[in-house]
Amino acid sequence: MGMPITVYVVDDQARAEAVDAVFDNFTLIDRTFSPYLPESAVSRINRGELELGAAGQLVNQAADLCRLYERATDGYFSAWIEGRFDPSGLVKGWAIDLACSILDVYGYCDYFVDAGGDVQTRGRNASGSPWRVGIRHPVERNKVARVMLASGLAVATSGTYEKGEHILDPHTGKPADAWLSFTVTGPDILQADVYATACFAMGISGLDFISRVAGYEAYAIDRRLRAHFTEGIDALCEPVAE
Repeated sequence: MGMPITVYVVDDQARAEAVDAVFDNFTLIDRTFSPYLPESAVSRINRGELELGAAGQLVNQAADLCRLYERATDGYFSAWIEGRFDPSGLVKGWAIDLACSILDVYGYCDYFVDAGGDVQTRGRNASGSPWRVGIRHPVERNKVARVMLASGLAVATSGTYEKGEHILDPHTGKPADAWLSFTVTGPDILQADVYATACFAMGISGLDFISRVAGYEAYAIDRRLRAHFTEGIDALCEPVAE
C-alpha cells in the first residue's frame, strides 16, 4: 500500500497464520484499489475499461460505504472528484478494520494494527497499560504533538506532511488549506479515517462536526502551528509536560 504496516499481538501463543492472513488482506486491498497500479480495479474503472457495477463485490461494497459517508459528511468526504473514482480516503481505514476482524476471529484481545500512522488498538499492551499512540508533529518530523493513551480506540490523521496539499474540498475542487493536520479518535478506525479526511476538507468547521459525533474527539493543528481540539481530547492523552 506504499506505507509501513505494523501488527503487534500480545499473546505468547500467537500464530503466524493469523498475521499472514492480515497481510494477505492488505495485499488484496492494495491490488484492488490502488490508483498507482495500472491493473487495479480502480485504475481500470478510471480508464473506462471496467464499469463500477461489474467490478465485483469488494469494490461495490467500498463504493456503497463511500456514498454513505458522503451523505453523512455533507459531501466533504467524496470518492468522486473531477470524474474519477478514488476511494483512497476510505480503503486504508477499511483495510485496518478488516485486519482487526481477522485477529478477532483468531481470538486475540490485545493488539494494535498500524498502517501509515493510522492505528486501531484493542485491549492493553504487553505491560498491561493502554497503547501509546503519538500524534505526529506536522513540521518537526522527530517529534509528536500529543501522545494518546488508547485501549480499544482508533486514531487516524489526515495531513499535508507526506503528500503535500492533496486533500481537496469536494465542493470547490481546490486544496483544503486551513489545517496542517487533523486527527480523529474514536472506537472505529474506518469512521475515524473517513472523518479525519472530511474534517480536514471542512476547515475550521471540522471541529464542530466531530464534537457532534458521539464517541469521537479531534486534535487539529493549523498553519500557524496552533493546536485546536474538542472538549474530551485531554482525557485521552498523556499530560502535556510543563
